[in-house]
Amino acid sequence: GEKMAPHLVASYLYELASRFNSFYNAQKIGDDQARLALTCATAKILESGLGLLGIQAPEEM
Repeated sequence: GEKMAPHLVASYLYELASRFNSFYNAQKIGDDQARLALTCATAKILESGLGLLGIQAPEEM
């Protein structure tokens, strides 16, 4: 059967946040549509993943 492994979700979210942070610090987001879309998609993934772990994502950082 399937095993629940929340540590895998937590590790993935940590890695995603770390990589996005590096991207965010290296690139200007501005009005670039692709970068804005990537930012929104990353936020949605982090929010959903945290929700799976029972953690409410902050509104702002």
